[in-house]
Amino acid sequence: MREKLEYWWRHQIVYPHLRLIFHNPRKDSPIDIRTLKSLLFLRYDRIGDMIVTTPIFRSLKQLNPALKIGVVASETNAEIICNNPYVDSVYVLHSHWLKLFSEIRRARRDNYEVVINLIFNRTTSGGILANIISPTGIKIGQGDEKYGSYFNRLLKISRDKSHMIETLVFIIQEVFHIALIPEQLNYEIIVDEKTINTVAAFLGKHNLAPRYQAVPGKSFYIVFNLSANDSVRKISSAQAYAIGEHLGSQTVFRTVLLHAPKDPSMLLVKQDLVKNARCISFPEQGNASLLEIASLVEGAIAVISPDTSIIHFASAAKTPVIGFYTQMQDVHEWLPHQVKNRLVISSEQEPTSAIPIPTMINAIDDFIRELEIQSLNK
Repeated sequence: MREKLEYWWRHQIVYPHLRLIFHNPRKDSPIDIRTLKSLLFLRYDRIGDMIVTTPIFRSLKQLNPALKIGVVASETNAEIICNNPYVDSVYVLHSHWLKLFSEIRRARRDNYEVVINLIFNRTTSGGILANIISPTGIKIGQGDEKYGSYFNRLLKISRDKSHMIETLVFIIQEVFHIALIPEQLNYEIIVDEKTINTVAAFLGKHNLAPRYQAVPGKSFYIVFNLSANDSVRKISSAQAYAIGEHLGSQTVFRTVLLHAPKDPSMLLVKQDLVKNARCISFPEQGNASLLEIASLVEGAIAVISPDTSIIHFASAAKTPVIGFYTQMQDVHEWLPHQVKNRLVISSEQEPTSAIPIPTMINAIDDFIRELEIQSLNK
């Protein structure tokens, strides 16, 4: 009943009134990227979404170095682009309303000529925000015709079989009529020197070495991420412990463990693995920043993860990755990109936690064996 009332409220009251407020004339003509002065992206969703979008910023800036690129980010994913040389301004949608108002006002003062909404599952909020920030600018969105009043152009996007980078390329090609090749678009996360030194100190303390710097007496390491945001993507505590225990006892590489701050069950697993299975916790105290994770992943010999955001970190760093996936979600959109990988996918309509532990361990062993052979041949 509650869902029906919410649907009725949105479609019978909210949407019709918003259509009366916003008046955006249709503009389907391509925009010339060479003469465009300012462009704003709405990308205030997840960490992985921001990572996947980084090559778009670079490509557009290379086509027009004078173009001012702004990004509306979330408190969660803003750090990914804080050092990005192709992004001129980042506006963070803070949870505190005074800070939120200040950021929106700052973005509005910058007078963006074009706003592209990349928030696919919250089209109404994206449309409202685009109109508040840039009332007279050209606003590009995607979705059903019911959202047409929020935007000057509404794109029809098919995401059934496309990787997310292919979807983003399609949007850019439709808006600017320029050719981008998905296979040539690499993710990037720029890590500052202070963060690099922090991670280097951690590695040195535990006699670990990054994969690109063999040091006598030090070991290469694997990063095993225990957590995932979505319930169907999560691995079980039993799976996590069995994999960590196996890695700690059966491989020549050391194992560094990550877990999400709001995942108490995996915190307990991590503590047990550190105590009993020769694994190492990162960080040793508190929570790691996104840039610290990026630096750690960059030095790893491999990454193992059920969470796609960590898989995107690995793609950005060109670190080989083993991903655990479920067919209950769209696997194709969030696959590793331009990096050596091995995927372990659940049976149809089963969560990742249903994957048999021997299947996971066998895939890990086969993949690590390949990496061991490669490291010995270097």
